[in-house]
Amino acid sequence: MTRRKNAGPIDTVINYIQDEITKKNVLPGDRLPSERKLSELLGVGRPHIRAALQKLETYGLVETRPQSGTIVTEFTKEQLDSMMAETLKLEKYDFYSLVHVRVLLEIDACELAARNCTIEDIDRVEHTLRELEECTNPETRVEKDFAFHRELARSSHNPVLVDLLGTIVPDIMRYYHKYRFCSVPERRVVAEHREYVAKLRAHDEKGMRQLVLTHLENQINFAKQQ
Repeated sequence: MTRRKNAGPIDTVINYIQDEITKKNVLPGDRLPSERKLSELLGVGRPHIRAALQKLETYGLVETRPQSGTIVTEFTKEQLDSMMAETLKLEKYDFYSLVHVRVLLEIDACELAARNCTIEDIDRVEHTLRELEECTNPETRVEKDFAFHRELARSSHNPVLVDLLGTIVPDIMRYYHKYRFCSVPERRVVAEHREYVAKLRAHDEKGMRQLVLTHLENQINFAKQQ
């Protein structure tokens, strides 16, 4: 295992899994070791293992499937390196520019999702929504919120859109944590997230476009102020 200097427990797990993917010790479609095995191997507590896996899922590098464990997704080495290197730096791109691009990408992704989604896609979106609604930790909720939106994007079946969103999301998340930003009241967030699922089921493309703009309106206004 390659250990980075000054790595915290969560980074230790992420670095290990990144190394395993890069060295092709695990391939797309392979299942990662269980939380217990990773904890024993790396000497890291299971809460840190779970947090690391959640971050990797936010990046789109792994996917948690019910009764199947955590699976490595279809990523090339170049995509992995680009994602994990976090090539978009805060000092280079301002928050508003990132949010603006996110909105444009999500409009296309969600419209395509409404057109192309399958029953399996809807089940995965609903699964991530349940995880989000059951989460009580504020910082983890941000990550699970992005995981929900990433699953929506995946339902578009356009991998380029998914990769582009995955590239900018980590930087947007850092701004979220930096400013402790909460876009709208939780009750409204829950209602709008459930509306996403309803529009997927109805294959409502036009409704999806308006929902994205409504859902991200407060985020856009907050970003402008920064």
